[in-house]
Amino acid sequence: MVQSENSWSPDDTLRVLIASDIHLGYLENDAVRGEDSFIAFEEVLSTAVQYDVDFILLGGDLFDHAKPSPSCMYKCTQIIRKYCFGDKPINIEVLSDQLENFSRNINYEDPNLNVSYPILSIHGNHDDPVGQGSVSSLDILSITGLVNYFGKWTDYTKVKISPVLIQKGETKLSLYGLSHLKDQRLARLFAEKKVEMELMEDGVDWFNILVLHQNRADRGPNNYISEGVLPKFLDLVIWGHEHDSQVFPMRDVKMGEEGCFSVIQPGSTVATSLAAGEALQKHCALLQLHKKEFIVTPLSLKTVRPFIFKTVVLSEENLGEGDVNENEKVQNFLKNKVNEAIEEADKLKSGDPKQPTLPLIRLSVFYERDDQDFNRVRFGQNFNGLVANPNDVLIMKREKRIRERKDQLKDGEENGHIEVAAAEAPDVESLVSSFYAAQPAEKQLSVLSVRAITEAVRDFTLKRDDDVFRRVLDAHRRRCVESLLESTAETEDEINDRIRMCKEVLDAADSDQLKSLIDAASAKEEAKRKDEKQLVVLLKREPILLSSDDESMPLSRSKGRGSRGGRARGRQARGGRGRGSPQAAPPPTPERRTPKRSAAQKTTSWLQSITSDRALRRRKDSSEIEISD
Repeated sequence: MVQSENSWSPDDTLRVLIASDIHLGYLENDAVRGEDSFIAFEEVLSTAVQYDVDFILLGGDLFDHAKPSPSCMYKCTQIIRKYCFGDKPINIEVLSDQLENFSRNINYEDPNLNVSYPILSIHGNHDDPVGQGSVSSLDILSITGLVNYFGKWTDYTKVKISPVLIQKGETKLSLYGLSHLKDQRLARLFAEKKVEMELMEDGVDWFNILVLHQNRADRGPNNYISEGVLPKFLDLVIWGHEHDSQVFPMRDVKMGEEGCFSVIQPGSTVATSLAAGEALQKHCALLQLHKKEFIVTPLSLKTVRPFIFKTVVLSEENLGEGDVNENEKVQNFLKNKVNEAIEEADKLKSGDPKQPTLPLIRLSVFYERDDQDFNRVRFGQNFNGLVANPNDVLIMKREKRIRERKDQLKDGEENGHIEVAAAEAPDVESLVSSFYAAQPAEKQLSVLSVRAITEAVRDFTLKRDDDVFRRVLDAHRRRCVESLLESTAETEDEINDRIRMCKEVLDAADSDQLKSLIDAASAKEEAKRKDEKQLVVLLKREPILLSSDDESMPLSRSKGRGSRGGRARGRQARGGRGRGSPQAAPPPTPERRTPKRSAAQKTTSWLQSITSDRALRRRKDSSEIEISD
């Protein structure tokens, strides 16, 4: 049990369990690794109960997908209810406007719920709002009373954060939450001084914490948030999104000191990529706060699957000489390395019965010659039942490949240019952008905006927004067509110039303007689709309503006399045998009729046709008599 300072009164000491990047549902369909994220989340909440914390604070990415599966939501709900509900009294008080902080009252004040350990959470880039109404999976947990969701922001032109004010005894906590925003957008808002955090008038008495979910490591210009742009009045920053755990024991006394703050980077609780950072020990953290003094204690997670990551450079290894060919020699060498990693992973087992037994093993291998390369998947089959990831135990890379590809680029090879751009891209968005930028002039996009495509790729991969590509493509097509219709372009060159100008407007727009242009065009496209659907529905309904009055008409009469009556009316209209001058009747004026009036008109026409038919037959009979005389 972690003890606080002896002089700290328990009634005035606020205890908070901190975790981030739970990624519930990661590889949930995998037979071996499908339960890893849920096992780790259960340990986090059980640890909160063990240390009897006042509340649990999550730094985003509770879910791995923006649209979690029903099974994932079910398991999440089950775990939260198991550990966070109960009759234990709550010793904290929220002093700020809860409707402004959470859009509803905090869950432990709901008379229909018995909450013992409240969860406060922001959203990350994996579980941010998506779809109609911009609803996040955390919104669903919030409305059901399982999680208190804060830090949501929808105005991308400015950010104004109101803190959650929490008090326990004489300890006052001002908690600022900023859910995930696109890093380039947030970096620009910080640079333009458009990020505002409300500071209490008696700010000296409050301990200020900011929890955010952004890139902390430098991933390119304006693609991360620098600690230097954060307000200096902060005492502690809890940084989500980065998966390598950097939680160290901290004891600090602020006492109104300004100009510096401490950072807690909890890291993820489950390995979502086989990278070196994910192989570090996983933690959650216990924060104990007494007035302006605080202690941070890292708590190692014991149910995390063991993970060993190693880098192997074949040119630095003594593979020896022999009669075995180079390929087999390398494979035998790497098999020994994998077996050594498996033995090393056995030492990481904590003894917890819930900890998965099969380890994750990843060897990053750099080779020199082509005869040292081989089939990785076939190699991994040697370790079925021994490791959790037999299909991707190895990742093979050619030594000095970047330099070689740059040499190819200097020689004018187009493929080398594209491969270098792809190899240096830090993420999928940058990869797509670099790919299009590396294309020659004749293969550049002429209608689509590259930035719109990259953001669509991001929404598809992270938010699982399956409809995003259709919306973006429809919006571009509609905007291009409208631009051509508004112009006087006739020749092919004029049309190409008009399309180029249309694309330049999209390329010159910033992210917010681009999103507005696409949303406006997409809204028009959706309105058009709805109108078409409504028209189809009306056309389908029309014959059904009209047939209601025809059911009483006998079938034989409809096919017999009614048809002859129609021919009689046709002869009268052409000035045939009818009496009087053969003047053509003026065309009827079109009239908008409801279905009922149309049905009534059809029934009346049918009666008139029968009457006309009988009158013609009488005239025909009389004329035949006169001729016979």
